[in-house]
Amino acid sequence: MNGDHSARGLVAVDPAWSAVHSLHYQLLSSQQHMLLDHQRTGAYHRGITRNTSDFAGKTVLDVGAGSGILSLFAAQAGARKVYAVDENVPECARTLVASNELSGRVEVIQSRLADLRLDEKVDVIVSEPWGFFLFHERMVEAFILARDRFLKAGGRLFPGTGRVFLAPFSDADLHEARTSALSFWSQANFYGVDLRAMTSRAADEIFSMPALGYVEPKSLVAPPSVRAFDFERMPLAELARITLPVAFAAEREATVHGLAGWFEVAFEGSTERVVLSTAPHSVETHWSQLRFVFLEPLLLRAGQKVEGTLTLSANEHSSYTALFEGEVEGYGPLVPQTFHIEHYIPADEPP
Repeated sequence: MNGDHSARGLVAVDPAWSAVHSLHYQLLSSQQHMLLDHQRTGAYHRGITRNTSDFAGKTVLDVGAGSGILSLFAAQAGARKVYAVDENVPECARTLVASNELSGRVEVIQSRLADLRLDEKVDVIVSEPWGFFLFHERMVEAFILARDRFLKAGGRLFPGTGRVFLAPFSDADLHEARTSALSFWSQANFYGVDLRAMTSRAADEIFSMPALGYVEPKSLVAPPSVRAFDFERMPLAELARITLPVAFAAEREATVHGLAGWFEVAFEGSTERVVLSTAPHSVETHWSQLRFVFLEPLLLRAGQKVEGTLTLSANEHSSYTALFEGEVEGYGPLVPQTFHIEHYIPADEPP
């Protein structure tokens, strides 16, 4: 549901990448996969239905409605009118709304957000726009755009806030898998061809691809750095370039192989605050955690400090390019390293 955001400093998404995500979410199996994430679906159900005072008699916009499940939750919470909007053909949502006898209160609309017209502004906007590491797929932009266009003054977003976490981790096996893959390009005689001229490029590519998968809490070397986001107030332009702090002191002597990232979002309801967490110590979700693997590991003594930033820049691949810049106490600046979140690799698969 990305529109033309160039005027606000956001790079336009390549239509080919938009098409890939669109096709994915049209599959019923993809909707089932998300619905079966009970940590996700349960948190949305609790966040909405346990805050009926925020929904009863209200108008609601569901952005990127997909299966229509959030629209149905809003109706369960007493919403007077729900607009379930998705740019893909919303066959599943229409069917479920009709079969649950809610057609009188839930209107399913197929439309790009940029083309959407409503006869009224709404009291509440609900959405599940989160990608890996919160911002992958760039759907948060649609959430904020909908807020700016359709939310009444004093209206609410569900969820309304979020936090992103970054913590150093130690995982020699993960790093070894990356370096082992590089050994292919170190061959001087591959069927009579010297491949070594490609070693540097191969290293940059392999180590620019984050690892997606479960992170063992015991692998974390220090508590996470945190940045908070208020979706009810943050300007859309802020999503063009997001700077995340990295500041920690190693709790033990360790080899740090990179940074592990995850997120949480919160339903700041009038009755109950409900948190959906994707942290390593929480119940596993389909988002899992994302690890940014360093080309050169850091050998740290207990108490040694590292400070820096991970800067996310929106790219045309419906994702973000991340740049890590940091400095180690007693050592000095590190060589900056770039990561391409859209090229993530499942951690249990070889690079």
